[in-house]
Amino acid sequence: MKKTYRFFTTVFLVAIAACMTVLLTACGNSSSSSESDVPDQAKLDAIVSSIEAVNEVPNARAIDDFSLENEMGLTPDNILAYKGDVTNDQADCALVFAAQAKSGTVDTVKSELEAYKESMSSTLYAEFADKVAKAQDCRIVVKDNIVVMVISGINGPDYSEIDTAIEEALA
Repeated sequence: MKKTYRFFTTVFLVAIAACMTVLLTACGNSSSSSESDVPDQAKLDAIVSSIEAVNEVPNARAIDDFSLENEMGLTPDNILAYKGDVTNDQADCALVFAAQAKSGTVDTVKSELEAYKESMSSTLYAEFADKVAKAQDCRIVVKDNIVVMVISGINGPDYSEIDTAIEEALA
């Protein structure tokens, strides 16, 4: 009986050790995020800087967490990192914004930016017609998990320069 008891105890301990090894190995290899879910702030900074080189944002105000959620209507949980400036001048409407979306949320972020564009594109005031036209013509571009939105300033360059800058920045 002692041999049987010792045998089952040994088998039980070996089984527990094997289970623990499997569990620890599985936990060690699991990752809750993919490589694309690692924030790349330097890349976003470079994108915004290169676009602002051809589309200056006069009297720039940095887009912060409050602006992101409450002014632009973006869901912060869908975004890993972002960088952007919007004009703080009522006579202008320039904006340069780049966001790194979490895996699986790029289309949602793009849709939210399109809704933001639509909210800026409707007004009853004739004196804002030039800003409405710029907002309607804005660019929203996606490459991989990066979403970029650019509105040319009132006195800014035409969109051919901006389109080239966006393309080069996302290359």
